[in-house]
Amino acid sequence: MTLPETLRRALLRLAPEARRLLVAVSGGGDSVALLRLLLALPEPRWGLEVAHLDHALRPDAAEAAAFVRALCWEHGVACHTARVDVARIAKDRGWNLEDAARRLRYGFLTRTAKRVGADAVVTAHTQDDQAETVLMQLLRGAAHLQGMPARQGRVLRPLLEVPRSALRAYLRALGQDCLEDPTNADTSRTRAWVRHVLLPTLAARAPHVKATLARHAALQRDQAAHFRRLAQGLIKDAGAEVRALLAQDVAVQRAAVAELLRCAGVPVDAGHVEAVRAALPTPHPVRLSLPKGYAARVAYGRLELVAPTAPPSPAPPLELPAELDAAKLAAFPAARFRTRRPGDRVRLPGGSKTLADLLIDRKVPREARDRLRVLAAHGEVLWVEGVFVDPRVARAPPAPDEDARWMRLALNEARRAAERGELPVGAVVVRGGAVLGRGHNTTRESGDPSAHAELHAIRQAAAALGDWRLAGCTLFVTLEPCPMCFGALLSAHLPRVVYGATNAREGALGGVADLQQHPWKRTVAVRGGVLAAEAGALLTAFFRARRQAASGRGAR
Repeated sequence: MTLPETLRRALLRLAPEARRLLVAVSGGGDSVALLRLLLALPEPRWGLEVAHLDHALRPDAAEAAAFVRALCWEHGVACHTARVDVARIAKDRGWNLEDAARRLRYGFLTRTAKRVGADAVVTAHTQDDQAETVLMQLLRGAAHLQGMPARQGRVLRPLLEVPRSALRAYLRALGQDCLEDPTNADTSRTRAWVRHVLLPTLAARAPHVKATLARHAALQRDQAAHFRRLAQGLIKDAGAEVRALLAQDVAVQRAAVAELLRCAGVPVDAGHVEAVRAALPTPHPVRLSLPKGYAARVAYGRLELVAPTAPPSPAPPLELPAELDAAKLAAFPAARFRTRRPGDRVRLPGGSKTLADLLIDRKVPREARDRLRVLAAHGEVLWVEGVFVDPRVARAPPAPDEDARWMRLALNEARRAAERGELPVGAVVVRGGAVLGRGHNTTRESGDPSAHAELHAIRQAAAALGDWRLAGCTLFVTLEPCPMCFGALLSAHLPRVVYGATNAREGALGGVADLQQHPWKRTVAVRGGVLAAEAGALLTAFFRARRQAASGRGAR
């Protein structure tokens, strides 16, 4: 098969939908050969434009740009050029020079392709480049020796199976000259050393080493794609359940860890992957440092990646948290808002405990502990955001008649549900004497099993506040919340819930199970039985009507 035909088939396989191509041409032999091959293709021909980036790294950079422009003019191809000071940018951003050149080059190519309406960017990477890349991945300890993919987003590499020597022979047959980059011979750079020192040494013993390495990369990519699909089924919310991971083969465990790192943009290093995988069976919490400031945390049955955070600098709250009583706080004139400090202690009914131990007991993630707002008088902690309130400064719950006032609004919502044939449950979210959200069950109408009254009210309240944390709010609901809704209360940082009737089928606050007994990292104050008779009457009437309707259908 001729080289032009090899290229045509590769392009049709990689991007059958493409009609316009942006060709990356440096002026070197590989990229010039690519352009000449594209120009030699039989019909159907693609629309071609060329892009050339001057990296400001080589002494003949201006000459190379002029050469590419002249080549394009000779063949009637539009040419887009730009210049960027790679060395300066690499120094300013702390990047490796080769990595900086690659990032900036692909950024330029992608922007240019979008600007000119090209469907794809075509590069001249060859089988030799693929072999070099696999060896470089091996040297730096990459988890997978996959080389470069033939298609990576908008970028196509159709010559990965073609040896560089074949391209040079093609240029000689055409009598086409080129300009080689002298920096490619600088063996102080890793790729140049691999190209001019390591690969020739290997080829002296194994003449087909380049083809072998390129073939190995293709096999590795196929295997990695399979394991990635398996791994993606285990990953949810930037983490995975340890029990599910340990039930898999070691290869799938590694793939899941690698996928977590890849999704976060963390370099997938074999050493880090193995360190995280080895920590999975550890019975106690483990935290492992990763590149770019990330960390892997294995705790409470879950593996999670923890993103880097800026040093905590919490501002004092603009208003007193709703759980605190200003009059009671007057007894603690030294109380100040801050973050936690070594030696902080909290007073509990059975004695005292260090704040550090309390946060561990409540399963507050380590990375969140230093960001929590704390109210303390010297080393005595009186309040921890969403976690703890000292009874000596806690605001007393509203008078029962005030709770009943808001519960009546929730009962109105429950009646609206009954009118629509829904289970008559209603809810309102209140803060500071104002209703922020309200809702009733709509599961039948919407076909959504999660469309409970509590969730509607919580979503409305979060939208009204512009904040998913409903600090200082109280949820009033006519029926004891189910486990799903209790989880929503915790996630929304709701400090208090008041319900009417006991839920004997799905109650999460004592009706079936009391989930409050578990050591959650936040606590919810609960009061039940408010206007329970009225709430229960609505439910009784609803189920009686359903039974009568079912009986009537049976009689017919």
